[in-house]
Amino acid sequence: MHSDHDIFIQGIEQKRRIKTTFSGRKNPQNLLRQCAPLHYSKGQIEGDGLDCYYFWDFKAAKGSHFLALLPSQIITMELGEGTFKTGDFSCFRKKTAGLATDSAT
Repeated sequence: MHSDHDIFIQGIEQKRRIKTTFSGRKNPQNLLRQCAPLHYSKGQIEGDGLDCYYFWDFKAAKGSHFLALLPSQIITMELGEGTFKTGDFSCFRKKTAGLATDSAT
């Protein structure tokens, strides 16, 4: 569990974005992302026994916007200014006549 775990939980409860600074797996430099906290798993992921924090990375350049980080990768987590709702996640949006719309509408 990371030392900023309480901030992660606050982010989930208040639906607030989190500024997450972490070290990349392939790139050793520190990265900063505005993310939505999604889920924390206490071990037992596919039998590996590792804790893992799951985020939605709003600015992912390509591929999946899901971000899974081990506590050892996370440097800091801070509550951000913005809030989020699941409609903000592109996987919950559909294309209609070339415009992105919420799937709930």
